Amino acid sequence: MDDQLQETPNYWNSVFIGAFIVAIATTIVGLIMLYYLAGAEPSMSMMIMSGLLVPVTCLVGMFGGIIAVRHYAKTFDITFKMGTGALIGLFTGIAAALISGILGQLWNMIDPALMDNFSNNMISAFENMDMPAAQREETISRMMENMEAQKAIGGIIKGVLINAVVLGVVNAISGMIGAKIFAAPDEE
Repeated sequence: MDDQLQETPNYWNSVFIGAFIVAIATTIVGLIMLYYLAGAEPSMSMMIMSGLLVPVTCLVGMFGGIIAVRHYAKTFDITFKMGTGALIGLFTGIAAALISGILGQLWNMIDPALMDNFSNNMISAFENMDMPAAQREETISRMMENMEAQKAIGGIIKGVLINAVVLGVVNAISGMIGAKIFAAPDEE
């Protein structure tokens, strides 16, 4: 049993390579969408686009497990089971969320007005909507509270943790897919 554990190469380099690639890609895609939404004309279509921000970045982020598993399998020319691929994908997703969180905070220092511009544009879109005034005011006030909460340390940590869970799960699945494609043992 110990010989088998010693023969298995370490997969952490592959995890960090996949996580770094995914973190950079999701950060870039997210920033492009945020800048677009912060500068767009306040309208219902802008609000629909803002609802696509998380799913689009999640779709980009789900490839981390495949990237990490492929790198691990090809670097060491080994085969392994889908469970190992899931583990590599899970760790890749968690690491990508942490790296993305750091990159997001660094970008907030570079352009602190981005999130304010985005939230102001969203508020303008709600103000233009045809809805009862009380409902509009409640929605805008709740949105402003949420935006302020996301800027606090607790909100940042909560966002990173939610991102880690989501990216961890989707990358565990993509890691299993990657293991099946790139590292499946030969069937006898």
